[in-house]
Amino acid sequence: MPAPRINPARRSPDEIAATDSYQPGDRVWVYRERAWQAGIVSDTSPESAVVIRGGQRGVQEETVTAPHLMVRDDEYVYLDTVTYV
Repeated sequence: MPAPRINPARRSPDEIAATDSYQPGDRVWVYRERAWQAGIVSDTSPESAVVIRGGQRGVQEETVTAPHLMVRDDEYVYLDTVTYV
């Protein structure tokens, strides 16, 4: 499944999972730098999730809110084969 094409601001609230429904190690799509990028959940709270993602500046860890996350089924060797959490 390729990266989503929807803008987070246009997502229906019904299709947005709460950040604390994700678990450390879950594969996710993260919306940053105007694009969906592969990421891995590091930690969660009811308000936000900490994710590790690959971007234009290499691997970064940052905090995101629920509209900026989606479940990812694809495997990305660059991120998924290294243990971060």
